[in-house]
This record gives sequence, C-alpha cells and structure tokens, in this order.
Amino acid sequence: MVEHADRSTNEKILMEGLKVTGGLVLAGVANPSCGGKLYTSLLRELGENRMNMSLFIGGEAEGGMPFTCCVAASDKERFEALKDLIPDLRACMEVSAPIDLLSLFPHRFNLKVLGLSMMALGNAQIPLHGFCSSLSALTFITDDADLDQASAALEGCFGLAAEPLRVRC
Repeated sequence: MVEHADRSTNEKILMEGLKVTGGLVLAGVANPSCGGKLYTSLLRELGENRMNMSLFIGGEAEGGMPFTCCVAASDKERFEALKDLIPDLRACMEVSAPIDLLSLFPHRFNLKVLGLSMMALGNAQIPLHGFCSSLSALTFITDDADLDQASAALEGCFGLAAEPLRVRC
C-alpha cells in the first residue's frame, strides 16, 4: 500500500517492492495496416512457436493498431523469423537490443508515484522505451545496460518493503 510522504520530514513513499524482469527484447509494431488481423496472426504464431510475451501494450491510432511486446532475448531470432510467416510484419516491426522491465507496486492509482518515478529516471538519465500501468503495478521499459542505475534511481525515490525481485527470462 502506498503511504504518502510527509513533506516536512522528506519521508519516502512506501512501496510493496520492485520487480526486475531482464533478458528481454522489445518489439515495436507501428502503423500496422491489418489491425486486429495482425494481432491474431502474431498471437497464433507465438503460441505455435511456443514463445511467451512478458508484456503486451496495444493501442489504436489513425491508420492501424500499433503495439509493443516483450519476449525473451533468447527467442529474438525466432521472433524476428515471424516476419517470414506474417508478411505484414516485415515493413512495420522493429526488435530492440536487450531491455529490462522494472515494476513498482503501489497497489492503487497514484499519479504522484508516476511523476516521482519519471523524475527519478530522468534525473539519472535513464532512457525509457515505454511504460504502462495497472491498478497494482507501474512498469518501465529500459535498456538492459542501465538496469542497475535505473533500479538505484527508483530505490532512492521510494521506500521498498523488500530487496528487488530479479527475474531473468
């Protein structure tokens, strides 16, 4: 549960913890012309090729339904091979260098937590490839090379209930 900091004592906002999921790559699909058909094709091929997604962020925009997803870095070549199976991916999918997910757990919506997180990561000059939120978690996507610095920036900003849980895919 998030506890609000007392401004007069500079206490940190308490968090349930920080989870780090590493060993991933980020695939961005921008302006796909097939919309939902592309989602369906990609999900079917992922299942048939026994590849899991650690994160999926979809949206709707003029001209298509862009989305971002994260898969294990060990599956990067197999994932990129999906371009041969799904021709519509060839022109619109980019796969990144290794990335990590850092998830905070405020367990309720708190715009201040988002703002403080963005400021801490920005002040530490951590590049962000994206972020998403649910009621229980706030997840940031950053470069694998910046993992320790990004974790330290968030740990310095919040009072965490436990050591970061680190998961490698």
